[in-house]
Formats: sequence, structure tokens, C-alpha cells
Amino acid sequence: MSLLDPMQPAADAADVPHDTFCTYLARQLIAKKGFSEGTVPEANELADYCDIILTRHDGLNLTIACLVDREAHPGKTFALSPYAVEAVGEACLKYTGRMNFAKMPVFIEIFEVGPGSPDGSQPRRHAPHKRPSWFSKVDPCAWIIDTASGAIWTNAQFDGRLRGRRFFENLLRSPREAEADLRAPVVVATPKASFPWLTWAILLVLIGVFAVEATWTQSAELSASSLAALGGLSRSLALGSGEWYRLFSAPLLHANPIHLLMNGIALVLAGRVLEGLVGRAWFAVIFVVGALCGSILSLAVNPEMVVSVGASGAVMGLFAAMLVVSMHFPPGAIRTSLQVGALYVLVPSLLPLASVWKGQHVDYAAHFGGAFGGVVAGLVLVKIWPENEPRPGLPRVAFALALAGLVAFAYPLLPLIRNHPLVVLSTALIPQAQMPQSDEAAKAQSAQLVAQYPRDPRARLFHAITLLDMSDRTGAERELRAGLAEEDLWRPFFSADLSDRLRTVLAVVMAEDRPQDAKTIAQPLCDSIKTGPLRALLDRARLCGT
Repeated sequence: MSLLDPMQPAADAADVPHDTFCTYLARQLIAKKGFSEGTVPEANELADYCDIILTRHDGLNLTIACLVDREAHPGKTFALSPYAVEAVGEACLKYTGRMNFAKMPVFIEIFEVGPGSPDGSQPRRHAPHKRPSWFSKVDPCAWIIDTASGAIWTNAQFDGRLRGRRFFENLLRSPREAEADLRAPVVVATPKASFPWLTWAILLVLIGVFAVEATWTQSAELSASSLAALGGLSRSLALGSGEWYRLFSAPLLHANPIHLLMNGIALVLAGRVLEGLVGRAWFAVIFVVGALCGSILSLAVNPEMVVSVGASGAVMGLFAAMLVVSMHFPPGAIRTSLQVGALYVLVPSLLPLASVWKGQHVDYAAHFGGAFGGVVAGLVLVKIWPENEPRPGLPRVAFALALAGLVAFAYPLLPLIRNHPLVVLSTALIPQAQMPQSDEAAKAQSAQLVAQYPRDPRARLFHAITLLDMSDRTGAERELRAGLAEEDLWRPFFSADLSDRLRTVLAVVMAEDRPQDAKTIAQPLCDSIKTGPLRALLDRARLCGT
């Protein structure tokens, strides 16, 4: 049984001529906007005051359209008071659903269709038919469609642009389409349900990649340095070192099990609907486009040293595409379920509800970039999707693009295998939580840090400065050279400033006993550093003069 049963037939429907614009409008609302003739029992009072009454119910929203035919009945008006209309709406709230625990409203649209009133009283009479307050769950509005002048008036917000104004204007000004039957809506083909194999395959890949991450680093909580070594996205590495493969490797990586779990759940929620809807090839294309757009915006917006990872950009692309693809279907249960499913994830994911979670920054740039890519992909699919086909067209193009995406995601495997020494080194660096917060703390902890993290050049620098303060130049030089020994390995993890500091302090240490060797080390620094503390140290030791 339909939720709208038993249906109430339109008042005086048999007496309404079939050549009036009001009847034509009703046909169009049924055929293209998902309305049905009749209404729920609680709205019988509305039917008594109009010629045609239509209802649209999709399981979440309830919209009732009351049409008065002034061509068939000249001078007729919708005479029910705004208070009575609101009371009817309140009684119909039982049919609306909830979104994010909020009760959805009842929409009541009142149409007077035909020649307008000579005295211009219609707008004044209908102006009160509006939402009484922002908190009201009954949202009425009025329309006056003047077939004599071709003008449309409404008291709906934004001049009715969000409630179909353009649709009504096109009907009024364009030649009428031949409609065979008032009850014959356009049927859009839908695919048969199928198991989302590709979605689960992608999830297994993400789980497998994380297993490799945890095995290589011997930890389930990966540091920024480890993620950078594994292929995380950062501007300094992608732009500075030309490692563009990170645009595709970063979406496959995750920082910890919870990060993977959240993205995995969202992936399955999107994939179980969208994969069967658009087909595996187009689903793969949307995933690739979302991942790439998320990486590009993350690269453009985030600071240089931020390391970004995660499939959230690709997942946001899937939900954004789902939202856009819903417009392929006529108003009804399918469109609403797609939109609600997409908005449940998109809205909280695109709002900065928390900038930091468990020490990990939420990369909203990747979220927005992925959503943008999904919107673009969705618009393309809607454009190439025939109504009589269950899935979008151009399947061969989709297959070729999906194959190209597979190659793009597989390519980073080669440099990542070569980066295995970097991954091992990343686990030997000082965790951010243990980094000294002041110069005094660095000196006090330097010996302990060198003992725990001998491969971290920062620990060597801290200890060298401590030894230098104790006039142990030999020990300081030993620590500095040990810190520079693996510079080729640790350079991707730190800014160039660390290398400059190590060499500057080394040159200063050597200046007293081996001035010529010290100047050789200092010369590149003198050429590149013109101001600041490091330059002051070099000048004080007279290493930049002739």
C-alpha cells in the first residue's frame, strides 16, 4: 500500500476542461516533477477549495499542490485562510521523515492559474500564505500564473527560484507538449541491483596498503615523517622534488586504523549505492577524479611542510557525484534517497567542526577538492545518461579512463619500494610529542635524545651545541658530522634550514683550528644566507670575508 492511500480525488476534476493551462500544468507536474493526482486524507479541506490537487511524497518530504483553474472558472479564488492552511499542514506532518534527527517540513503550494484580477488584488490576498516563522514545519507559498499577460508572481523565497519558477516560466512561454495522459509520468530506466565488487576491492587495497605501512614502520600510528616516506603528499616534495606520483599515492595511505576505518565505512556506504547505479567503470572514474582533485587542492592550499594522506578526497567525490546524479531521476523516492544519503556524509565532512583530531589535522582542502571533482564527474554523467538506459553512456570511454586511473595508482609502487630506507629512517626520528620546547630543554635532553634517536640529525645538533658550550669542540664536530652523514636520506623530512644550521655550526667549530676548511664549508652558506642568526654566526667567526 502506498503511503498516500487512500487517495482523495481532485475536487470537480471531471468538470475541468482538458485544454486549460491549469490542466496542462497539472500534467507536467505529474509527468516531470513526480506528483500524483489526489492527496492524503488530512488534506481533504484543501481539495475543497481548488480544482486540481496533487501530492508528491518521497518518504522524506511531502508537497501538496492546490491548483485553481481561473480559465475554466473565471474569477475563482483559493479562499481558505492562511491559518486553516497551516492547520492542514500540521496534520500532515505525520507523513514527513527526519534528516539528521530534524523533522522535515510539509510544503503546500497554492496556484491560481488563468487571467489575473483586474483590480490587482491577488498578490495582496495571497501574501499571507507563507511560512509563519523559520522554526515552523509547515511551509506554504502562493503562485499567480497570469495566462493573459504571461506574468508570474509568487511570495516564495528568492522569488521562487528554488521552488520551480523557471519550470513554470518555460511551460508558460513555450509551445505545449502533447501529453497523452495526466497519470503517465516519464519512466527513467534503473539498473538491477548488483553486489559492489569494485567497492570492496578498493577497500581491500586500502587495508592491504595500511598493512604494509604498519609492517614497514612497525607501528599502527604513523608519524608525519613516516607518511612522507611512504608517499604522503606535501608541497615541498611534490613541487620541490618533482615527486608528482604523490598525487596518487597519498589517497591510498592512512595515518592510523581509525582514519582507515572512517574512510572505509564511507567508501562502502557510497559504493553500495553508486557502483550499481553508474556501473563499475564510471564508479572507478569518479573515484580517480575525486582522489586527484582532492590531492591538487590539498597541494595548493596546505602549508609547505604539511603531509596529507587518506582516501577522503576520493570518497567525497563519490558522495558529491551521487548528489548530482540524483538529478537524472524524476522527483521521488530514488532521487530523495540518493540526496539524503549523500548529504548525510557531505555536510559534516565539509564543515570545519574540528580542525584537529587525535593529533591529526583534518585536510578540508582534500575534502572540498574531492567534492568538486565529484560534482564535475556527476554533471558529465547526467549529460551523457539517456533516460531509457539503466546506466550512463560511453562505457568504452569509462573503461579507458578507469584503466588509466589504475595505471596512475600503480605507478607510485616503484618509487615507494625504492623509498624503503626512508621509511625505516622515519621510524628513527624524534616524535613530535618528545621534541624539546625550548633551547634549555634541548640542551638538557640532548644526550638522552642522541641515545634514543641516534639517526635524527636534530638530536645530533642539540648535543653538538651542548658540547660546544662545554668547550668540547672535538665532540661537537663528531656529532655534527654524524648528523650530516645521512643527509641524503633525511632531507625529505626536514626543511633546508636544518642542513644550513648543521653546516654553520660545523664551520664555526672548525674556524679556530682549521680556518681554511671552515671557510670551504661556509662559502655556500655565505652566498645563500644574507641575514638572520646563521649569518650573524658566520660573520662573528669571520668565515664570509676574503
